[in-house]
Amino acid sequence: MPNKNIQVAAAEAAGAQAPRPATEAGARGRIVMLNAFPLNALPRRRTQVDILPVDIVELGRWLHRRLAEGYELIHFVRHEATLQALRRELGIPLPEPNAGLYTYRDGDIMIVVTLKAPQRGQEQTQVRVEDLEFWIVSVV
Repeated sequence: MPNKNIQVAAAEAAGAQAPRPATEAGARGRIVMLNAFPLNALPRRRTQVDILPVDIVELGRWLHRRLAEGYELIHFVRHEATLQALRRELGIPLPEPNAGLYTYRDGDIMIVVTLKAPQRGQEQTQVRVEDLEFWIVSVV
């Protein structure tokens, strides 16, 4: 059996569960993973946001804690190589790529995952967690 990364081990110790489907009753709120921060997804009114840059270890601990508390996780990440890196490092079964459009709901907490050095016009087939930057974004 391969060694587990720190996020998976911490999640199991905390009793984390797989992400809840969006329709499951009892979820405390939504955590939405995005590959960009789309301002047009927010309400069309003055909105203040709190943006917290985190590393993968902080993100893993934070995310697994929220999942254990009953938050549901959905994502709008279309890039398969990024999803593979996130699945591997976070130990969370993220569904297939999703090219849908995100619309904010009151209470959503967003995780924004971006490439540190995107290559315009090129699709990267290999992504390491070291290639990514992470922010936790919430509307205040």
